[in-house]
Amino acid sequence: MNKDVPKVEGLAQTAGEAKYIEDLPNVPNELYGALVLATRPRCKILSIDPEQAMNLDGVHGFYSAKDIPGRNDFMPTELDNAEVEEIFCSGEVLYYGQPIGVILADTFELAHRAAKLVQVCYGEPDGKPVLATLKRVLDAGAQDRIHDQPYDQEGEEYGKVDGQYRKIEGRFELPGQFHFSMESQMCICVPTEDGMDVYSSTQWVDICQIAVAQALNVPENSLNFYVKRLGGAFGSKISRASQFACACAVAAHFSQRPVRLIPSLETNMEAVGKRASCISNYQIEVDEDGRICKLVNNYLEDYGCSLNEPIEWVTAQFYKNCYDASRWKLVGKAAVTNSASNTWCRGPGTNEGITMAENIMEHIAHALGKDPLEVRLANMSENHKIRELLPEFVRDVQYELRKQEIESFNEANRWKKRGIAIVPMEYPQVFFGQMHALVSIYHIDGTVSITTAGIDMGQGVNTKVTQVAAHILGIPMSKISIKTMSSLTSPNASVSGGSMTSEAASFAVKNACEILLNRIKPVRDEFPEESWEQITQRCHKRTIDLCAMYQYKAGDIQNYQVYGLSCAEVEVDVLTGNVLVRRVDILEDTGESINPAIDVGQIEGAFVMGIGLYFTENLIYSDDNGQLLTKRTWNYHLPGAKDIPVDFRVKLLHNTFNETFVLRSKTTGEPALNMTVSLLFALRHALNSARKDAGLSDEWYTIVTPSTPEQICLAAGSKIEHLKLQ
Repeated sequence: MNKDVPKVEGLAQTAGEAKYIEDLPNVPNELYGALVLATRPRCKILSIDPEQAMNLDGVHGFYSAKDIPGRNDFMPTELDNAEVEEIFCSGEVLYYGQPIGVILADTFELAHRAAKLVQVCYGEPDGKPVLATLKRVLDAGAQDRIHDQPYDQEGEEYGKVDGQYRKIEGRFELPGQFHFSMESQMCICVPTEDGMDVYSSTQWVDICQIAVAQALNVPENSLNFYVKRLGGAFGSKISRASQFACACAVAAHFSQRPVRLIPSLETNMEAVGKRASCISNYQIEVDEDGRICKLVNNYLEDYGCSLNEPIEWVTAQFYKNCYDASRWKLVGKAAVTNSASNTWCRGPGTNEGITMAENIMEHIAHALGKDPLEVRLANMSENHKIRELLPEFVRDVQYELRKQEIESFNEANRWKKRGIAIVPMEYPQVFFGQMHALVSIYHIDGTVSITTAGIDMGQGVNTKVTQVAAHILGIPMSKISIKTMSSLTSPNASVSGGSMTSEAASFAVKNACEILLNRIKPVRDEFPEESWEQITQRCHKRTIDLCAMYQYKAGDIQNYQVYGLSCAEVEVDVLTGNVLVRRVDILEDTGESINPAIDVGQIEGAFVMGIGLYFTENLIYSDDNGQLLTKRTWNYHLPGAKDIPVDFRVKLLHNTFNETFVLRSKTTGEPALNMTVSLLFALRHALNSARKDAGLSDEWYTIVTPSTPEQICLAAGSKIEHLKLQ
């Protein structure tokens, strides 16, 4: 425990030997599936003619909404979903790229070729505009697209303003983001004598099992789900995987042959929802110290084509961050757009909440001519944990010295500018749902097999579970093997997400192991000198049950706060708009880390994903039909080797554990992403110097996100006459 133990599957993954769904060997008579996508939003589908595709040799079938035996809905209402989301569109097309059917062929290439040959006849448009983004909804004044949400917040002191204060108002925008996991959505369905085996790249087996059962009109126990591991997910496979599982299952059901549904990247990006974008408009009244006396923040989030999966409740919970919000009012609304229904994406709602608050702190500091840290402290309660951490962090990162050096650098350089910023974070971690763990001991050699409802998607849950089991049982990790998660051993399980999977699964395993130890204890007390293997053999001879199951449930683990600080320094090339992230320091509260190496990796990964969100990943939709234009790596750019920090320093904060935590640890999967906004503020400080040199006023301006080189050049204010040689 508390050691930098390599991931148990790390060598297999780096050697390319770890098996993912696509690596499962082909089985006899297997067919490949490809989705057929709609291309005319706001038009009704009049007819679908697959004849041209079916005439190709090797094409075996096409299935659409009319063929679904049961419910045409991959978001079961039994799981509190507000709206039906169709597996295949049966009427009016909601967005460009909405699946309308699946076609089957002998090969991957043939299936995708055939999908493009399916002829779809559409009716006339309904006369309303196609509005695929928040900005277009607002520009069109489409109030019918905007919906109230029941998650508004109002502090107990809101409105109690006595006196005249400085008034500030502004706008802040956060972009959407495609999850871009290395493994896309995919599914393999194999008909069996008792129903169907389903291998789905899902974070949530329960929703897939329910949706497939309802679509096929079969009992849930006829479906056997298996998930070994995922090649990344970031939230994209919580609910959206059920659509692909349903489509694949329908095809396998009618063909009575195994079906492998593996969409192309373009199909995946067009058909699947993304991180919800957000636009915030705020009005503030502050005193001379920057303390907020009144704040109203009205924000709008892009839900895509349905109101399922509301995130305002998360945004509202995180909006105050580490500040006194007693005089704040938060009003959130949802916008329905002609794009795929947006979904959970690493730090959903949490990032919007924290970054909106932090942007306001930066705006206040700019308006009053103060250091942003002074404003942050002025709005923080006297006994907050961040107050304790901040002074040492400021010293450790040499903030004051580096700020002076940056000012000198900017004065001496016209076309290279630097900026630095610090952002604090308070992250309330909430535990929910239920997860099973099954631990089996084999009596001859004493080896142990474990399966849990926690799905490993790169976050290291299998390694932490192995460490916990080895620690509790007192055996080497080499004696433990993690087995495939299945719907048999983990029925009705909650989603693997929300930064709680590793702790929930570890908690269940810990308790299952303790059950086994209690059973073994009489034998061990009787033969204290014997080895583990000898003890397990004696237990077997006495018919002691060496298999135990335990279910973690909500309330078993106490909710807690994760505290963090990040300091980012960037250098901007004013001529090209390129950004060099010179240095990033992160201090994050991890309790007593089960595996510091994994936790550091999670923190670094979350932060780098934020770099993509703010700097490189640009979702561009057509004004005409809402088609996603940036749907491949040539025009949708992930952070590369030169985008990550040159100097990346992560420090884990210790001695913040609570005995009620799982072995005194804390989560690390999502919190760090919320601190990546420090890069955006550092960029602003760098651009302020460039704008000053360009002769622009010192007024506050909205930074467009993602801040691509084009947007940075525009924000810098350089003109052609500035580029003449003197």
